[in-house]
Amino acid sequence: MRDLFAGLAFFAAGVATIMMARQFPTLPSLQYGPSLFPTIVGVGFCLGGAALAVNALLARRQLALARGTDNAPAPATQRMRPTMVLPPLAVLFYILASDYLGAALTMAMIMLVLMLVRKTAVVVAVIASVVVALAIYFVFSRYLLIPLPQGVLFEGGLPWIF
Repeated sequence: MRDLFAGLAFFAAGVATIMMARQFPTLPSLQYGPSLFPTIVGVGFCLGGAALAVNALLARRQLALARGTDNAPAPATQRMRPTMVLPPLAVLFYILASDYLGAALTMAMIMLVLMLVRKTAVVVAVIASVVVALAIYFVFSRYLLIPLPQGVLFEGGLPWIF
């Protein structure tokens, strides 16, 4: 039942995103404007939400048919696990710590913790988190020219990188 509500919520969020993107100004010299990317994200939300909701309905229907009744409630198969709160906590940690630690170091720490919680080997987790964090940092800061927090811990720059 949670998947059904989550799917409907994602679908509604996608519709809201598309409606907001339609209000963005258009540029006469381009075939696309600032509304293109939010519209693509909104369509993805709608498709993913619809797929999640339909899958939940089909699973509920199959369970009901297996039990021999048409409206049997689905058993509670998923319990709330402490690891389910880690992604929102990671986002909160990034918001609070990236100005001090810098974006690259904060991302590496978050990925390392998430990988260790999922029981990844320590060596693999350290190497993967550092490499992926640096790759994300360089793509966003150098190629997309998005200013990311440098942090005050290393006086505004990571000396071994720059």
